[in-house]
Amino acid sequence: MKIILNLFFALFCIATFGQKDTITLKNKDVIVGELKEMTSNVITMSTPYSEKDFNIKFDKVSALNLEHRYTIELSKGLRLHGIVKTTSGNKIGVTLEDQTVIIIDLKEIVTLTKVDDGFWDRFKGSFDFGYTLTKSNNSQQLNFTGALNYISERWNHRAQYNQLGTTQDDVEDIKRTEWSIDSKRYLTNNWFISSKLAFLSNTSQEIEERFTPSVGAGNYLARNNKLLFLVGSGLTYNIEKYLNAVDNKESTELFLTTQFNMFNFKNIDLFVSATGYPSLSEKGRFRADYNFKIKYDLPYDFYIKTELQANFDNQPVSSTIKNDFVFSTGFGWELK
Repeated sequence: MKIILNLFFALFCIATFGQKDTITLKNKDVIVGELKEMTSNVITMSTPYSEKDFNIKFDKVSALNLEHRYTIELSKGLRLHGIVKTTSGNKIGVTLEDQTVIIIDLKEIVTLTKVDDGFWDRFKGSFDFGYTLTKSNNSQQLNFTGALNYISERWNHRAQYNQLGTTQDDVEDIKRTEWSIDSKRYLTNNWFISSKLAFLSNTSQEIEERFTPSVGAGNYLARNNKLLFLVGSGLTYNIEKYLNAVDNKESTELFLTTQFNMFNFKNIDLFVSATGYPSLSEKGRFRADYNFKIKYDLPYDFYIKTELQANFDNQPVSSTIKNDFVFSTGFGWELK
C-alpha cells in the first residue's frame, strides 16, 4: 500500500510540474514556473510558490528550458515560433512545428512571447490617470490614458486613447481627445508594414475632428534587450473638420517617422517619437507630432509617468496657434 501511495504521489508531481518552465541564472539559482513573456529585458514569470509574478532581468539568465510554445524575436529581425531549450553554453535550440531545430545564441533574443491558444489570452493593456487642482484660480485638469494590445505570431494590433480636460475661472475650457488604432505585420530582416487610423479633437487649435488614415513601412535600425530604434515612411490622407466649417479641408500627406525606446534602465523606460507630415496637395504646409515619455516601474505592476505631447502646424486656421502641447503626470497599472 505504501509503495502504491508513493507511486501515486510521484505521478501526481510529474503531472503537476512536468510542464513547468525552468530558468537558470548566472549565480546558479534555478526558478521553476511559467514564463509569461520577456520584453524590455525583463522576464515575467509566475511560480506555484508565490502569489505574485517574479520579474527577472534577462541578462542575468544563463539557460532556458521552456515547455510551452513561444514567439521569439531576434536582434537581426528573424521571428521564430517553437519550443525553447538550452543546448550547451549560451546556445539555445528552438524546435519549430515541423520539428526542425534552429540553434541561436541566448543574447540574440529580443523578446519571448508565449503563444496562447485562447483569443482573450493574447490581450495586454495599461491605463493611467492624473488630476491637478490649483486653488488660486480654481484650475482643474484631468487626464486619462489607456492602451490595449493584441499580439499574434506575426501581427501586433494596438489601440490607444488619450483624454485631457482643463477648466479655469474666466478662461474657456480646454478639451483634447486623441485615439488611434494601428497594426504592424512583421517581415524579415527587421522590416514591417503598417496601417493606422488616428483621430484628434483639440479646442486649442479649433479642430473639431481630424481623421488621418495611413499606410506605410519601416525598419528597426537597432533592436535588442536594452533599446529599439526604428524609422518609417508612408502616405496619409488628412480629413479635417474645424469649429468654423469654412476651414474644413482634405489633403494628402507624406509621413516620415522615427521612434527611440530605451527600457529597463534602473526601472526607468524612456520613449521618444517624432513624425513629420509634409503635404503633397497643399503648397508649403508641414505638420508634426512629438511625444516624450518617462515611466518609472513600481511594485505589483504599478508605475508613475511623465509625458509631453506636442503638435505643430505651420499653416493653422486663422486665430489659432501653430504649436500646442500637453504636459501630464500620472499613476497607472499595467495588465500583463
